[in-house]
Amino acid sequence: LQPKANTELSYLAVIDRTDEITLTQVNWTDVDYYVYPKKETPVIGVPIQGEAWKGSDTAITDQAAVKKWSESFKIPGLVSPVQYTPVTINKESTAEGTVYVVQLLAYNPTDKRESVPEFSLDGKGGGKVFSGSRVEKDAVVLEGKAEKYIHYAIPTDQDTVLQSLNLLTPETFAEAGAAGVSVLNYKVGRLNILLPGEAPGTSFTAYTLGAPIRFDERSQLIHPDLSVSVIEYYLHENTEDGNKNVTAKFKLTNKSSKPLAVPVFQADLVSKDGYEYAGSRQQIQTASVLPSSSLTVSYSFTLPVSEKGEGLVLKVQDAVTAAPYKTTIAAVSTGLQEANKDEWSLYPFTVKVKNWTLNSDYGQATQYQYVYRLKLDLDITRDEQVQLDASFPNLLVELYDSYDRLVGTGRANLYGSSRLVNGDNIISLTGASDNLDVHHQVRIYEVFATPTGEAKRLLTQYNQ
Repeated sequence: LQPKANTELSYLAVIDRTDEITLTQVNWTDVDYYVYPKKETPVIGVPIQGEAWKGSDTAITDQAAVKKWSESFKIPGLVSPVQYTPVTINKESTAEGTVYVVQLLAYNPTDKRESVPEFSLDGKGGGKVFSGSRVEKDAVVLEGKAEKYIHYAIPTDQDTVLQSLNLLTPETFAEAGAAGVSVLNYKVGRLNILLPGEAPGTSFTAYTLGAPIRFDERSQLIHPDLSVSVIEYYLHENTEDGNKNVTAKFKLTNKSSKPLAVPVFQADLVSKDGYEYAGSRQQIQTASVLPSSSLTVSYSFTLPVSEKGEGLVLKVQDAVTAAPYKTTIAAVSTGLQEANKDEWSLYPFTVKVKNWTLNSDYGQATQYQYVYRLKLDLDITRDEQVQLDASFPNLLVELYDSYDRLVGTGRANLYGSSRLVNGDNIISLTGASDNLDVHHQVRIYEVFATPTGEAKRLLTQYNQ
């Protein structure tokens, strides 16, 4: 021991018995092997009722070692000043199964740099114990007065509901033998952290569309000079696929004097009943936002038909820091927008429809079938501050007959060489019908590419 220092000695006893026993005392005995017979002198006896750790099933009953959720604590037995506060616990369904992700806030109250010591979290629920591990594989270092999130993943059974967490520290036991010194590694429970009586809900702030979102100030994903806001938020029913679709368009504005990288965040929707729906992110080509400029990125969410769209919470998720798991860095709630069939919001574009007509052709050139063209008289305005590229959403036109059968489809762009312009525009529809139908329905969608396929939002529906 160094002067004015302390250490902890860990002793391991292997007891070859199958019945349930309880250890009550540990004795320190001085043994003199240099006399015959050897002489044993008791030095001290320490009561250990309820103190011995018998493995992962051991219950931690010491009230000083039981912590409530959100209560800050230090880890007993470790010479470390770092303080920890449980922040969130989320249940995720992954390809490998169900995982609880626990987020702790580590804080260094000293003026010196400190490393976060090794420890682990186990989940307890349903009479079972589930081992967890730290998501961050590299060493976590805290500067003086600094704080940082650390994350633990606890794989569980699908229907498991955790009631508490055990915090364990690694220990080693060295034993000398004929073959040399063997070292056994094991863990000892230090604290029990109680979880809330019911699963913690998603806390959110009331939000106004177009206002900057306030993110967790400890998150490093969103640059402080990058303002992020929700500029469009619509829901429509997709009768063909038997679901509903929500589209949220985010506006990213660079307030600095240098280009900023586009952050890759995820977005989820949570219904007022607690159901969570993952969003599909638009595949954009632009890697950075120019100074004093903006960029848009859209997310599409598929919801069941039973979802009314009331009380939805939009969560912005960091899927990088604790990958492959997600952590929430902002959650907002606002009402969905109402679509205007004659004025489409396609930020940074606003498209007003002055008039529309559907024309058909029939003859030998069309193999004696009816083909259709949609004529639109448009008034288009644009916010010039927003960057555009080839990944910007385009328009999809679908034509249905009086029997609700798809007759033809067409495409149009608001960006590029063949874009829609002010005035008259003709959109030719691919497809034909053998019979002339005087009643048609025109559906126009905004569409954009995502990793899971093409997402679309219904802009308007015209009946002829």
